Amino acid sequence: PEPEPEPDPEPEPQHEPEPEPEPEPEPELRTRTLTPNPKTEPEPEPEPEPEPEPEPDTEP
Repeated sequence: PEPEPEPDPEPEPQHEPEPEPEPEPEPELRTRTLTPNPKTEPEPEPEPEPEPEPEPDTEP
């Protein structure tokens, strides 16, 4: 009988390697530019949960 083929020693990675984090801008630039860096996606602001309407007091 033929010998079974050996499995690949290193399987290909399924996901791409994470990119290296960009160096933070200098404090001078950070304080002047308050706008988010266009290169990085700005974090979405969490939507405020709607307050539950108070139940009306029903008189008996």
